[in-house]
Amino acid sequence: MNVLFLTESDLSPMQGGTEHVTLAVARSLQLSGCKCYLAYGMDCQLEPSMIFDGKLKYSLDCPGEELRTFISSHGIRVIISNLVTINYKRGLLPAVCGIARDSGCKLIACYHAMPGEELLGNSPACCMHHILHGESLRANLKDLTLGLVPRRLVESLNRRYISSRYRVMYDNCDCLVLLSPQFYGEFARLGGLQVDGKFTSIPNALTYDEFLPEEEIASKGREVLLLARMDEKSKRISEALRIWEMIEKDGAHEDWQLTIVGGGRDLDWLRRRAARMGLQRVCFEGRQPDALSYYRRAAIFMMTSRYEGWGLTLTESQQMGVVPLAYHSYASLPEIISDGEDGFIIPEGNRKEYYSKLVRLMDDAPLRQKMAAEAIRSSHRFEPSAIAGLWLRLIGKCDN
Repeated sequence: MNVLFLTESDLSPMQGGTEHVTLAVARSLQLSGCKCYLAYGMDCQLEPSMIFDGKLKYSLDCPGEELRTFISSHGIRVIISNLVTINYKRGLLPAVCGIARDSGCKLIACYHAMPGEELLGNSPACCMHHILHGESLRANLKDLTLGLVPRRLVESLNRRYISSRYRVMYDNCDCLVLLSPQFYGEFARLGGLQVDGKFTSIPNALTYDEFLPEEEIASKGREVLLLARMDEKSKRISEALRIWEMIEKDGAHEDWQLTIVGGGRDLDWLRRRAARMGLQRVCFEGRQPDALSYYRRAAIFMMTSRYEGWGLTLTESQQMGVVPLAYHSYASLPEIISDGEDGFIIPEGNRKEYYSKLVRLMDDAPLRQKMAAEAIRSSHRFEPSAIAGLWLRLIGKCDN
């Protein structure tokens, strides 16, 4: 089977999120005997991946003939669209869908986010920081408004625009892939659709090929890890700082440290915020090429995101025996964490409960180690070979 991945830009193993997932799926399909090709519209600034059997850089304005020729000459049977930005989806998906149908291909459209996340805003403090530092006034005023206005009101005022965001994917594909069946209903509601046979779900595969040996769990340090893109709007890292402030004030956990790994536009703002809060045991490491070493040594993982599609760092932490805690702010979370067994799910916004569960893990080493071992075992569900099997079944179904 010859498969073509459609992306906005070339892919690098140094990227995260959707780009990383695309590479992981392609590698898994290749190991299963598929030939995988890439069509991209822009170069990436990092060293590009060389795993594909062939690449095409297409014109973002008019991909027609070049893409049609590439599909024909390489015997492409299935196109997997991993376009992320809505403007590219609107401009490219209808054109690519037409080319696919003319070429006898099937088009699978992937939605790697939480439906409705574009309706969520940012905190006033963070928006003002962005504006004062020269970022887009319009974009930040929009985020500020979304953060203050009730979501249902935003939906009612922008119903046609919101519906078009979801219909463009549904209308221009043969199969629509979401990360969880828990997202079907919200996607359909926002798009004014009915859930039907076009909907399917495939979770993300594990990032790493290795698992922490269970005998190494006991040697982990007294370290809490937060690894994320430093983007306050989505990752809500200031919430983790508030929880950690409670830890430092209780005076009972002075031998524990919070390590924050990741780069992004809000890194300096968060560093200054931590300093103003007087936090003494928080270390910002910035972006690191070797995240695995941090997972190996940490004992507990914090996620305080406002929204996620899946949360790759949760499965990364589980396979490395780092017990995760996360707010129940998105519907797919229970598919990753079994509450109380391989991590803790905290009711959205309940900071006291989050603090309580974090303290429980810090104080109870046998419990922490038991949950870490279970996390390693449960993470095997998402091994690349298992996820590749789901993709192969879907591709086979589409090609019939």
